Amino acid sequence: MRIIKNSSLDITQAKINGLAIYLVRDGLLDTMTAENATQAANQQGVSLTNYLVKANILSSQKILTCCAKYFALPFFDLKNYDTSILNHPIIHSELIYRYRVLPLHKDENCLSLGITDPTDHTAINAVSFHTGLRVRPMLVSEADLDSIITTYSQSTLLGSQLETVLAKIPSLEEQQLPDLIEQDDGPVSEFVDHLIQDAIEKNGSDIHIEPHTEGYRIRFRRDGLLAEAAIVPSSLAVRVITRLKILSHLNIAERRLPQDGRFSLPQQASIDIRLSTCPTLCGEKIVLRLLNGKKIKLDVDTIGLTKAQKELFISACIQPQGLILVTGPTGSGKTMTLYTALNFLNNIEKNISSVEDPVEIELNGINQVNINPRIGLNFASVLRALLRQDPDIIMVGEIRDTETAQIALQAAQTGHLVLSTLHTNSAIESILRLQSMGTATHHFMNSITLIIAQRLMRKLCQYCKQPEILPPHTHEKVASSTFIAYRAIGCEQCYQGYSGRIGIFEFIPITEKIAHQIVSGTTIKQLLEQIKKEGWMLLWQAGLEKVCSGITSYAELLRVVGHSS
Repeated sequence: MRIIKNSSLDITQAKINGLAIYLVRDGLLDTMTAENATQAANQQGVSLTNYLVKANILSSQKILTCCAKYFALPFFDLKNYDTSILNHPIIHSELIYRYRVLPLHKDENCLSLGITDPTDHTAINAVSFHTGLRVRPMLVSEADLDSIITTYSQSTLLGSQLETVLAKIPSLEEQQLPDLIEQDDGPVSEFVDHLIQDAIEKNGSDIHIEPHTEGYRIRFRRDGLLAEAAIVPSSLAVRVITRLKILSHLNIAERRLPQDGRFSLPQQASIDIRLSTCPTLCGEKIVLRLLNGKKIKLDVDTIGLTKAQKELFISACIQPQGLILVTGPTGSGKTMTLYTALNFLNNIEKNISSVEDPVEIELNGINQVNINPRIGLNFASVLRALLRQDPDIIMVGEIRDTETAQIALQAAQTGHLVLSTLHTNSAIESILRLQSMGTATHHFMNSITLIIAQRLMRKLCQYCKQPEILPPHTHEKVASSTFIAYRAIGCEQCYQGYSGRIGIFEFIPITEKIAHQIVSGTTIKQLLEQIKKEGWMLLWQAGLEKVCSGITSYAELLRVVGHSS
């Protein structure tokens, strides 16, 4: 690219127009940067102001100052913006998103419109045409505009964008399979990229695309809870599903059987996307699981353990043999706890292997095996093979059947450290589950060193949480009476008053007295009394400690754990 000097003559020769000319004229950009930014903004389908701010080339304030200098337009501070206007927008949500404008106030036949680029006459004319109103432009901050659009309008805009983009696509019947496979830059591809990017920006862990009688519902899972993102017609959603299948190298013609695949996007290389399809009464349901390798921290100090639990956890991990069992329902963070243990144990002196379904996180130095039941590669067969390969530590993704349980217990008794998970609601119930599998009580009591039950609780947003008064009976169960509890409020920095999640844990080591009671066939009530007598913290106490520390709310504790027993 040729070097363009910053002069009036050179500006006319450069490939820039509109607001870029004024930014160069004001000395905020040189012509080459302006030309590159204009080209990049066009390629990404965003406004120039949005690109400049997101790329940290110019601040919103500098752009505003430049616009105020050259255009006689009033300024509107969006920090005072009444977002209830967006619940019944004067202009269509799709126009808000496409042109990045905001309706500020309607007065008879005139609409005050928040804009960041006074030279964007296309946007102003489009809004005037669709509303039939005379538009009065007002300057607003790009950063504030972007925050409002993202926070308050994205769910509606996602559906609007889907309809707009996919309406341009011919029906599946009009396309041949090779055309679909080769179509990398079409509108469907653009929407899929946008859908995944939107979920990532909202810290979503999963995307659900669900068929219903009246259309498809798209939902994001954030901090463990699902929230609706858009409702789209079935005829349009099927194209998105086809595109996702192509990306995952699945059979797009197979709609009667479940399929599993994975892929990543070039612009989001650190995000590993797992795809699962399942036929339902109304059509195929698709679930995308987003695993962000950069955000995963496998650190014993960050998962939520108390000081005593951390010491007990490390003590069990450094034992040469035994079984550490992590229990809890689906989505309670069991696998992450096992990965944290493996990461802590991972060193050159240890031969560590895992058998999983599927491998969630790839760890350097660990021999990880994906099971494949279709070819007979199940947990039991892989475990037998691993035991012949001189292992020190084995991680079993899940104990699902008697055979796997027996092999894992045998390995724990013969000089190996075994880590695994079990789907039960509490530590005590895992004992009953092993018994129901036909495993002799004395057999697994000699193998298990530690049972961990856990849950994930949402953390309160530190920007908007407010103090609250807990029920009187709660204080009786807290060691310290001097604490402040908080409740969720909600702001632009969080989702429903929460941001992120943290684990709460129930650690039950198999002590001599606990083992004796289990073998003697004592009741669960008596076993609980012994556990409390020995001072081991149960899930409720662990959650209540997080409430007293201001990390989470009492309402969240009740949602996740329920009432105290």
